Amino acid sequence: MKSKIILILKKFLYYNFNLFYKREGQVYKELGHFDDCKEECFESSKIVIGIVKERWFLHRFYINACKELKISYKLIDLFSSDWLESIKESNLDFLVVRPSVQYTPWKDMFDNRIRLIENMNLVKIFPNTNSLWIWESKLRTTEWLKVNQIPHPKTEIFYDFNELQSFSNNCSFPKVYKSSIGSGSSGVKLIYNKNQMRKISNRVFNQGIRTYRKHKLDKEHGFVILQDYLEDVKEWRIIRIGDYYFGFEKLKSGEFHSGSQNFGYGMPPEQCLNLVKEVTDKYDFKYVDIDVFITKEGECLINEIQPYFGQKDDRELLNIDGESGRLTFDENTKAWVFEKGEFCKNNLCNLRLIEMIKGNNN
Repeated sequence: MKSKIILILKKFLYYNFNLFYKREGQVYKELGHFDDCKEECFESSKIVIGIVKERWFLHRFYINACKELKISYKLIDLFSSDWLESIKESNLDFLVVRPSVQYTPWKDMFDNRIRLIENMNLVKIFPNTNSLWIWESKLRTTEWLKVNQIPHPKTEIFYDFNELQSFSNNCSFPKVYKSSIGSGSSGVKLIYNKNQMRKISNRVFNQGIRTYRKHKLDKEHGFVILQDYLEDVKEWRIIRIGDYYFGFEKLKSGEFHSGSQNFGYGMPPEQCLNLVKEVTDKYDFKYVDIDVFITKEGECLINEIQPYFGQKDDRELLNIDGESGRLTFDENTKAWVFEKGEFCKNNLCNLRLIEMIKGNNN
C-alpha cells in the first residue's frame, strides 16, 4: 500500500512539474565522476574499444567491465559537435553503444548518428544497429515483427482518427493501449469500452500523451497502438548474450506482467528458448532480451525486443534448482545445456564484451 501511494505521488509531481532536469542533476551529482573516465590503456590489451557515452552514465557498466577485464577503451561522446572527428581519429577496434532513451530528441540523435557511422563503415558497432533502432519504440518493434512475419500479439496502429473511430465501433474489448515509448508498463493501459477509447483517442490526437517519467514536452501524438488483450498468458524474458542464454518468468501483478518486479525462476520453457534462438540467429540479434508470451493454447508470441533492460544490483538472471548459471545450445545433441556459475556482473557487460570480442574476430 505504501509503495502505491508513493507511486501516485511521484506521478502527480512528474506530470505537473517539469522535474526531468532535476532528475538529471541528481544523476550527475551521484555519477558525474565517470566523466573523468575518458580513456584507459592496459599493456595486456590487444584491442581498443570505443564506449559511447550515455547521457545519464549507464555506459559506466562498460567502463567498469573494461577495467576488470583489462581492456583498453576510449570514451566517445555522440552529443558533442565534433562526434564524427572523434570517431575518425580514435582508431577503434569496435564501438559499443547504449543509446540515451530518456528523451526522444536524444534517442533520435543516437539513431541518426549510429546509422551514419555504420553506413560510412567507420567502425563495427555492437549491439546490432537494427536492435538499437527498434529499442524503446513499440511502434517500430510492432511493425518490424509484422514485416518479418514473426509471431506476436495481434496489434493495430492507427494514424487516422476516423479510421480509429470506425474500428472502435466494431471491435471487441478490452484492448491494450500502448504508448510507443515507456518501460515497466508506464505507457500501457487497458481500454474496456468505446467511451474510454474515445477519451484516449481525443487526447492522443489533440493534446498528445506522455508517460510520467518523460520530459514535460516529450509527448506522443498522431498515432495509437492497440494490442489484443490476451487472458491468462505467461510471460518469460529470455536473454541472449553472444552464445549464452538466460531467462526468468515475469509474474503478473495487477493487470500486467511488465513492471511488476515479481520474478519466477527455473528452466525456461524450451519452446521460448527455441523461438528466441531462431529469431536472433536469423537477424543477428546476439545481445538482446526478448519478452515472450505463452498463451493458454501453448502458442509463443514475441511481445518486445530490447538490447538493454533494467537489472537491479547485478542479479543473476537464470536460476535452476537453486543454482545460478547460463544456458548454451548444443548443436550436436540439439539440447539445451546448463552451466553453473555467476555471469551477470556489471549488468552483463563483462559477458557482453567477452562475446563481442569473439564476434569481432569472427
